Amino acid sequence: MANVTYPQTFQPDEEFARVLDARDPLAGYRERFCLPGAETGRPLVYLCSHSLGLMPKAVRTLMGEELDRWSALGVGGHFHGPAPWYTCLEPLRPPLARLLGARPDEVILMNGLTVNLHLMLATFYRPAGRRTKVLADAPTFPSDLYAL
Repeated sequence: MANVTYPQTFQPDEEFARVLDARDPLAGYRERFCLPGAETGRPLVYLCSHSLGLMPKAVRTLMGEELDRWSALGVGGHFHGPAPWYTCLEPLRPPLARLLGARPDEVILMNGLTVNLHLMLATFYRPAGRRTKVLADAPTFPSDLYAL
């Protein structure tokens, strides 16, 4: 990515925002996503934290390819093909480890939060005596509460 210089002084106005947008080296990525629209037809500002996020336009093709592999390989897709399902997350371990400040052998990617909560509780939660409560912050995603 090219080095980008930004103005030294922040200005809370639309023109300043447009200058920053024009210099943003990631600006081209916007076109790679489907942007939900308002009734006016303009794209919505999308800031939802409990979401899959914006759908990449390439996902339809990629999912179709994966469905074709599934139909051709069946359960064999776990171990065969260009991206075997059993090991598909392995390439993400080194960059995730760098992000977390860990070694790749200390990082594993698995499931979603709700499934991981269930697995953790089923494995480790052994209520005894007065220690039978589980605390959760609010607002907690509904499926996480169901798991708890």
